[in-house]
Amino acid sequence: MSLTPSLRQEADLALASDACLCGAIKKRGQSFCAPCYFALPKELRYQCFSLTGQGYAEAWDEARDWLRYNTNRLKQKGLF
Repeated sequence: MSLTPSLRQEADLALASDACLCGAIKKRGQSFCAPCYFALPKELRYQCFSLTGQGYAEAWDEARDWLRYNTNRLKQKGLF
């Protein structure tokens, strides 16, 4: 039985992946694909781009929630 990864682990896995949470292809080292990234408010885009280490996982989680509740980007793939 595997344990649920911590928020930091989830954020790190997403950053290392070449697939966005919406299912689209993205570059490794980027938080989201371009359409998801540009759907975010400017402040969240900045935080997901500029923060590394402390604070990044929280910014990524906030951006994920924002996409979930304010767009259809993640709902399209039946993720939430």
